[in-house]
Amino acid sequence: MKILSQKNKWATINIIGIAIAFAAILLVSTYTIHELSFDKFHSKADNIYRLNVDKPGRVGFMETADNLQTASLNGYYTSSLYDYFPEIKDVTLLTNTYNLSLKVGAETYSIEKSFYTDHSFFNLFDFNLLQGNKNDLFKNTNEIVLSKKAALKYFGDTKVVGKEVKIKSEYDNNDGTSYTVKAVFDDFPSNSHMTFNLLISEKTENLQSPYGTAFTYLLLQKESNPIQLADALNLYWKKNVKESELAPTFKLMNLKDIHLKSHMRDELGSNGNLNSIIILVIGALIVFLIAIVNYSNLNFVQFTTNLKDLKIKIINGASLLNLSTNQIGVSLFHTCIAIVIGTLIAINFDNISNFNLQFNFSIKLFLCVSIFFAILFSFIALLPLYTKNISNNLSKTPDQGSKKFIISLVFQFVLSISAIILTMVLHKQVDYIQKTHPGEDKESILTISNFPYEAIAKFDLLKEKVQQHSEIEYLSSTFMPPGIFPDFEHSFEMEGIENSKENRIMINSVEKDFFKLFNIKALVGNLELQNGSDFIWECKAITPNSEIALQNLEKLDPIHKNFKEQYILNESAVKKLGFKNPEDAIGRQFQYHFRAPRYFKKGEIVAVIKDLHYADLFSKELPMVIGLKRIFNGTFLVKINKNKKAEAIQKLTKEWNQLFPDSLMKYKFLDDIYAEIYKNQYKEMKALTLFAILSILLSILGMFALSSYSIQHKTKEIGIRKANGASSLEIMIQLIREYAIWVALAFIIACPLAYYTAEDWLQHFAYKTDLSWWIFALAGIIALIIAIVTVSWQTWNAARKDPIYALKYE
Repeated sequence: MKILSQKNKWATINIIGIAIAFAAILLVSTYTIHELSFDKFHSKADNIYRLNVDKPGRVGFMETADNLQTASLNGYYTSSLYDYFPEIKDVTLLTNTYNLSLKVGAETYSIEKSFYTDHSFFNLFDFNLLQGNKNDLFKNTNEIVLSKKAALKYFGDTKVVGKEVKIKSEYDNNDGTSYTVKAVFDDFPSNSHMTFNLLISEKTENLQSPYGTAFTYLLLQKESNPIQLADALNLYWKKNVKESELAPTFKLMNLKDIHLKSHMRDELGSNGNLNSIIILVIGALIVFLIAIVNYSNLNFVQFTTNLKDLKIKIINGASLLNLSTNQIGVSLFHTCIAIVIGTLIAINFDNISNFNLQFNFSIKLFLCVSIFFAILFSFIALLPLYTKNISNNLSKTPDQGSKKFIISLVFQFVLSISAIILTMVLHKQVDYIQKTHPGEDKESILTISNFPYEAIAKFDLLKEKVQQHSEIEYLSSTFMPPGIFPDFEHSFEMEGIENSKENRIMINSVEKDFFKLFNIKALVGNLELQNGSDFIWECKAITPNSEIALQNLEKLDPIHKNFKEQYILNESAVKKLGFKNPEDAIGRQFQYHFRAPRYFKKGEIVAVIKDLHYADLFSKELPMVIGLKRIFNGTFLVKINKNKKAEAIQKLTKEWNQLFPDSLMKYKFLDDIYAEIYKNQYKEMKALTLFAILSILLSILGMFALSSYSIQHKTKEIGIRKANGASSLEIMIQLIREYAIWVALAFIIACPLAYYTAEDWLQHFAYKTDLSWWIFALAGIIALIIAIVTVSWQTWNAARKDPIYALKYE
């Protein structure tokens, strides 16, 4: 009965290990295959490339920061694609829509995820049309194509071809423009980098406007070389810009590479990350390898325990084939049970963990992984039969101090300690991210974007109304929403700095309470700011120079005779300007050169602040000057009482609807915005945490089984020691010391491996946490405690037994 009980214990440990490993491999394989399959369903994917901006350049009034790589480009640059490059077979442009509403009958809807495009879009991309003819689409203007989801939302049906809707922009004074539904396409597959609900037909020449940007996709001839084409494009623009201008540079990226390899500004959506896949694969492999080691060790233990039984079977006529068949049968039985359990874990994993791996069950993958596991673990089960001479081993007691056990135990703990270290590094970096971005209570700061121009004009009135409510602490505004760098970069003049057209700096515009809202303190200077310039004056000043514009501006200027422009620098700007101390910049006169020369008046530097880290931590903070302007401020920021969030949002929405009844207030919380930016890193952290826990669990099970087996075969040694006067505590310490030495060896091996892996991962951040010594020390201590706790109970039970019983047992 004791042997049967022990066999059941080891079988249970094996089944648990195989089940966890199976679930991990199945989940990660499914996720990896899905991530690598993006956009491959398009029949022309091999020859479709997106034109990306590597360096924006400065042509005409387009002056974007030199180091911003973008997935979209100014429409002006696309006009040359059609006439000068025979390698290009076709081109399609996608332009974002902003603040559109759609009217069906008496119902009005806010449009989300919609684009203007041309007729070539359907020549390049393959989407399943539920209604409509692909060849007839977008040959005329005033046509739209809806997704299945949008058709059901707007009409309650997908059979809507030929029906009319009205689409209205924020600038329309009428009910909007009539459009005809020409087709309905099936909702996008989950492995598409582009997703939208509505496409609006537009003439190609209108999409090439220099006042907007477009996502530009090229269909190349089969024999074309994309690198050579990009070089030709760059050479063309280098030859066709004025001497005073700077030509842009472009790169081509294949459609299938966009999801995992493109992380530029203005992406169509949040792309994946190759590092996330690698970390998931590494984590799954760690669990898989530990499960294999456990199974191999316990299989060897069972083999040595049953050695006499096997010999008797051979004496009674059993062949090696008979023994092999029996071993395979037991192994397959355990593996099948584990596969069932592992499959149930995988299918329900997202519901259990909220991990969002998007597990889609695939029969083909399931069968492949199942067959692989069945063959692998059957092979491991047979190894002792074919690597040990049963006849010679019959009269021998198996070597319990076998190097095999020591090596496998050390190997397990190397993997587990490495996983613990990497998990703590990821958690430390995520904590660093949360503390580095502005806003102490990010869950109580919300952003409002995509609102009508009227909201900018009535900002002061909105602020006056909402701040009457105690639940709302601050309302401010800024140029770009959190997570996005401002992209205006122009030349400037500054007192004490040599003037040069090459002196350029990025500018951001904010409302005066921006710094209070984020609780940002000045390094030097004063952030108790005056009100910014008047909105009506800004509207006149932003107009490029003309006689009428200047006359209108001069009429308004007396109102602003006492107004003084105020500028704030960040630390990076102070360093760029060559100041050794931030104090040296305070009080200096500053003039920003803009395409509307009167818009930014000469003013003084009133404060220097730390780098905001307003966008992300993947790129270095850019030198920036901040001015108090409002006409470009397309993002409102609201700080609310975190203990009264529901009431604050309710009152904010009420005030908004009273002022802007035709515009839906769309808001996001700051913590959600940054969570979206770092969603891959959060996924990596959660995955590695999970795999670290699983690897520790499997290591504990393996160590428990091995220590149980090892101590059982040291019963005689323990009895002799006790008979010679050793105390139970001394024996226990002696037994634990062996395992502690092995864990220490594993720690020594794991530290450099984990260090270099963590260092490589952190290289993706421009700003990163330190690899503190205590992380490694804590990981070692955790592993040691786990080892001691795992073997302590068994060693204590063995050490406290009566030596007479121990010698009799042996």
